[in-house]
Amino acid sequence: MTRLILLLSSLLWLTAAQAAPSTNAPAGTNAPAGKAADQITQSQWYEVAEQYLGQKVMGISLWQYALSLLIIFLGFVIKRILVHYVEKSLAKFFETTKATWDDLIFEAVAKPLNAFITIGSIHLAVFLLVFRLDSFPEDLIGKSYTVALGLVIIWGVYRMVDVLAHYLDEVAAGKDETIRGQFLPLIKQALRVFVIIIGSLTVLATVGVNIAGVLGGLAVGGLAISMAAKDTFANFIGTFNMLTDRPFKVGDWISVGDNIDGDVEAIGFRSTRIRTFGKTELTVPNGLLATEVINNWSRMPKRRVKMTIGITYDTKPDQMRKLLKRIEKILDEDEGVDQGYKLVQFTGFGASSLDIFLYYFTKTTVWKEYLDIRERINLKIMETVEDMGLDFAFPTQTIHVKGDGLETLQRSA
Repeated sequence: MTRLILLLSSLLWLTAAQAAPSTNAPAGTNAPAGKAADQITQSQWYEVAEQYLGQKVMGISLWQYALSLLIIFLGFVIKRILVHYVEKSLAKFFETTKATWDDLIFEAVAKPLNAFITIGSIHLAVFLLVFRLDSFPEDLIGKSYTVALGLVIIWGVYRMVDVLAHYLDEVAAGKDETIRGQFLPLIKQALRVFVIIIGSLTVLATVGVNIAGVLGGLAVGGLAISMAAKDTFANFIGTFNMLTDRPFKVGDWISVGDNIDGDVEAIGFRSTRIRTFGKTELTVPNGLLATEVINNWSRMPKRRVKMTIGITYDTKPDQMRKLLKRIEKILDEDEGVDQGYKLVQFTGFGASSLDIFLYYFTKTTVWKEYLDIRERINLKIMETVEDMGLDFAFPTQTIHVKGDGLETLQRSA
């Protein structure tokens, strides 16, 4: 059993060397793979295996088939041990800690680690099958292993993006709990795109692809695309501005220009979804939001009421003074009215009324609660006007006729 473990360890080390490029090997050769094959054929256990299980099937010895199946089986066993014992034990341990980042990291790396073991065992098994076949391109094994390993690493880092995004979201939010999690989808999308691009270029460079040529081609193509995708670039700038300025968050009521008015439902990488009060959904490009004036109604500390009341012209000055005082008392005693600033003033002589100007703020900014307070104040004013025997004015006209016109009007009547 000890010899078997040492054998598998040496094979893993030798085949892993295939993935590393050789600086001394001539162009077009695969020195690391050839060196690994030579060391295997020169070893003592190889001669013993060939002596007892050297029968060939399709050019491959029986011991190669047996050892390849054994390696795959051992990889499966190791994977099961990790899943059922190590992972469960670590999961229970992380549940006892107060921090949340360790649970997220463990969840992110668990599946890629299992995939790494599976890929390693399959790669080693395939290498043992074909390392003696002259017709098989040995460098294909190393490159395929490099690509597979690179994809697993990219997958693991891609899953780790969630952990980093949560951290960056907490940093961006700071002490403002109201915006925590608002930009989390946006941060995740940006980081995932970055991981995929950088990871793919790294894997291509590892297997010998000329990255400079790829980047040059991308630059030329990117120039042509950028000419046709200036709106996309503008949306990206708008997204960046929203991350830095934070003019609104999900759930805020905003108005943009004259045509956009509603609640923010989602902030995306390219656009923002707004639910209008007519229950339609508007998808607004972030580039537009970056150039327009945004009115964030949800950030009002209090809500304003501004109105004019018209009283009939038969109202006496003393009655007007008493009415103004009673309306002021109504505002003073209402618990929904902000007492910081309010006005009740007799402001002018209108075309058909004596005008009283009311100006005050409600403590709440919620639309329904604001309307309830406003309705309550209005009803109390109506009761006061009625109690004092006064009347609200409405548009009227009085015609005064003198002299001969009056006699003519009387005769016609």
